[in-house]
Amino acid sequence: MPFTKVDDKGRVVLPNDLRRKLGINPGDEFAVEELGPDAIVLKKVDLRSLLEEIIEKAKSVDLDKLEVEIEEEANKLARQKYKVLN
Repeated sequence: MPFTKVDDKGRVVLPNDLRRKLGINPGDEFAVEELGPDAIVLKKVDLRSLLEEIIEKAKSVDLDKLEVEIEEEANKLARQKYKVLN
C-alpha cells in the first residue's frame, strides 16, 4: 500500500502508478466524502456533464405545477403547525 502526505496547502499527491491505472489527469475533479474519522473516498466526477444533465432535467419541470405543489405543501405544514382545521 503506497503512502502519501498532505502538504501545507492541503494537497495530497496520488502515486503516479495509481494515477495512470485510474486514468487520472491534471485538472480532473473529484467528489470527496468522509467515511469515518480516519477515512475519505475520492470519486472522479465530470462536473460539466453532470451540470448539463441537471439542466436538461430542469427544462422538463412544469413550474406552474411546482408552484401549486409548493403552496399546497406550505399550507399543509402551516395547518399542522398551528392546528388549523380545514
